[in-house]
Amino acid sequence: MKSSALLPLCTAGALAAFTLLAGSQANAQSCSLPAVPDGTITTTQDRDQMLCQQRLKLPTLPTRQGTAWPWNDPTAPTNAWPKDLTAPEGNWTDAQSHTIVRTAWGNWHTYDSDPAYEPSPSVHYPDPSILTGSLNGGAMSGVGTYGPDTPGYELLPVLKFDNGRTVKHREDWWLKRRPEIFNNVQDELYGETLINFKPNITWTVGPTTTGTQVGSDGATYTYRDKVFTGVVDVSAYPALRNVPQIVMDCRFPEATGKKYPSIIHFGANNTFQYTAPYGYGSCGYSNALVAPDSGGANLSSYVIGLKNHGGWRKPDDAGALVEWAWGISRFIDYLESSNDADVDADKIGVEGHSRYGKATLVAAAYDQRIVVALPSCGGALGTAPARRAYGETLDFVTSSTSEYHWVSGKSMTYAGPIHPYDGNPAHTFPRKVKYLDVDAYSTLSLIAPRAVMTNGGTDTPQGNGDAWQDPTGMYLTGKYGSPAWEFLGWPGQVIPQGTPFTSPGSPGPRTCVNCGPAEAVNGTPPYDVAFTEGTVAYRRHSQGHTDTPDWPTFAQWSARYLNDGRPVITPGQSFTLGEAPAGTVGKVDATDPDTDPLQQWQVKGGTGAYKFTIDADTGEIEIADAKEIDFLRTSSYTLTLMTGDGKLPSHDETVTINIPNKINVCQLGINLQVPRLLTGILVAQGAEIGKCDRDHGHGHDGHDHDGPGDGHDDHDGPGHDGPGHGPGGPGWGW
Repeated sequence: MKSSALLPLCTAGALAAFTLLAGSQANAQSCSLPAVPDGTITTTQDRDQMLCQQRLKLPTLPTRQGTAWPWNDPTAPTNAWPKDLTAPEGNWTDAQSHTIVRTAWGNWHTYDSDPAYEPSPSVHYPDPSILTGSLNGGAMSGVGTYGPDTPGYELLPVLKFDNGRTVKHREDWWLKRRPEIFNNVQDELYGETLINFKPNITWTVGPTTTGTQVGSDGATYTYRDKVFTGVVDVSAYPALRNVPQIVMDCRFPEATGKKYPSIIHFGANNTFQYTAPYGYGSCGYSNALVAPDSGGANLSSYVIGLKNHGGWRKPDDAGALVEWAWGISRFIDYLESSNDADVDADKIGVEGHSRYGKATLVAAAYDQRIVVALPSCGGALGTAPARRAYGETLDFVTSSTSEYHWVSGKSMTYAGPIHPYDGNPAHTFPRKVKYLDVDAYSTLSLIAPRAVMTNGGTDTPQGNGDAWQDPTGMYLTGKYGSPAWEFLGWPGQVIPQGTPFTSPGSPGPRTCVNCGPAEAVNGTPPYDVAFTEGTVAYRRHSQGHTDTPDWPTFAQWSARYLNDGRPVITPGQSFTLGEAPAGTVGKVDATDPDTDPLQQWQVKGGTGAYKFTIDADTGEIEIADAKEIDFLRTSSYTLTLMTGDGKLPSHDETVTINIPNKINVCQLGINLQVPRLLTGILVAQGAEIGKCDRDHGHGHDGHDHDGPGDGHDDHDGPGHDGPGHGPGGPGWGW
């Protein structure tokens, strides 16, 4: 739901609001800021102005002091303590050496493991049993992980509309549910898409260099390498302090005369050794030239500053994750328009780790041209659910001056407790993240049916590994996002029945780096096992916060998609209503370059959606609801179609269904040809459109041929308000 905490944006009166609130701000939050930011604006000032625009203020938190729990804050984890006992206002730790932060919104990072390893809330530091006894689990919140897998926040099923109704047909997904999720993801988490922000970009390509590199398989590969540089035109706002540049260093096999699929990697081009054995390339992305990984003055410069002509970022504006994704989209634009001889614009993958894992998730969700993605160890506001309390949280990301710039300002309205902060532990949960309409698995579902791999590490070294990113949460994101793939006809995350799940290791003293490691309740599939049968792959490595162990699996699995020939629906097809057997329109032509069988046919849009459907297995267009066809005023309908070969979806293609002046109908087993103006009357009396053909075996029977459901006579979800005029004719109100 849209949070009741959301307040109107101060526009012309923003500075007045800043000044009025200044006296009541805690933690030195200041609203006395200039009308126009300049190059001296700090990250704290910029974060504060975003809070002030939305009339948000950080709570006044008790000063942590004393020598024993609760150090003047009764909401503190019972089994945690300051890293420096003489400075309790700093970061805290626990028996497993985790870094524990009390965020500016008042909640603490916790690492609840199996209750068997947690001490009683009455036992706390400096009790020696916490350090040396058997009950030395991670810092305990008292409420567990409070996630969708435990009593806590409700799961937000990707196949249920915000109004609670079920997505029944694939048309519902493409035309209603996916747009609903995407709108919420933009509005509540990351900011508006920049996919259509297209200033002129001047591209140059450096000289091609050659060399050799040892691949991950031990073989030596000769490569060619060239650097693409795109300089963004800032003439729309010449005062911009920093001119964005898109720099891609691409390396691909030596043979010419072929366009190579490539995986874009955030950072230097150091991944070709993994892709070379499978015959495709890699590109290193200098994303800091598009937008640095910091807020402050940078958010009134670079890409978002160009869009806003140097003004303050607004709450619904994009953060750095979307800016970085924008650079990838503009590079794909260039590859398409230039018809580059070496890099295949139609086969681009993306990989990034940690904060760049978050950016990878956003890039693939925001741009449907990306074929495959590995958002490695993305953590909070990435691949771990925000509506869950383990390790890093939304509260931390939205208030930390080193992270708030990643996301939209609007996400701040979902931070903090629902109850005003009063130090009462009972008022700590639930928190405002409860009001989110989407979560990490919702963002992931936007990638369907394209290929994505999730991963995670372990708490290695103990307390400083991947626990901060919430490995169990990152596994759950793939699990709860997978129904979108399965609904569209692709396998989602496949974990075989009987797979053993991880559990906390044997506790040991704080100095034992091999004890544990910390595990959330219910765990994950085992370490170092690749689960790649589905289109949502998964692998958790036994090392800590790194992507290196998963690259060999990712590269091999990606080859299934990047080296596949994409199915092609023959363009320009048209059909005449009434010329096919009753209840049908005709069979759509398509080919696959690898001769893979075509499947997963579905309607993604067009003026004929819901009036016509398509058999998922055969590609035959069928009449879903003849009574919705406007025979009086419409001479033709269109359908936007997609098919697949089990690996790649085709590009969308539009077919036309023409309505002739005389239409064949089948009434009581008799073929009739009637004027189109009378067809609706006969249909109302039970006639079927098309020729009687008992041997054909077709005729609309009210069953859904493209996914779960009970026929197209029950249109659930947003947008349907009874008979009305949608695109192309009556029947749907939008």
